[in-house]
Amino acid sequence: MPAALTAGSLVVAAWTASGAGELWTGILPAALAAGCTVAAYILWLRRNRPWHDWTIIALCLPGIAAAVWIAVGGLVAGVERTDAGRLLFEVAPGVALTGLLCTLVSYHGRHHPDERPGQ
Repeated sequence: MPAALTAGSLVVAAWTASGAGELWTGILPAALAAGCTVAAYILWLRRNRPWHDWTIIALCLPGIAAAVWIAVGGLVAGVERTDAGRLLFEVAPGVALTGLLCTLVSYHGRHHPDERPGQ
């Protein structure tokens, strides 16, 4: 699951960075989201795919914030776009990245079925 979510996140981040044309509301937050996603995935692999790891979860959180910024940053910063451009390069990829990264966090936050609460 993390491989698919990571790949999907990278595709959406690349789409945003390549089409946004705005450094502060598109390119940089997309790069941050991609970097956080890759770092979390690499750490997950290096730690032998743990069931629950706060460090991996924490690595995803700035990516989620960046994804939310992609969705709303253009509006806040007053970026001039057509409605179609705003949907294609801000709202849709921002919401998609937020969903993908939140799903990734929920995957990394799961506990082993044999684990009892409080262990």
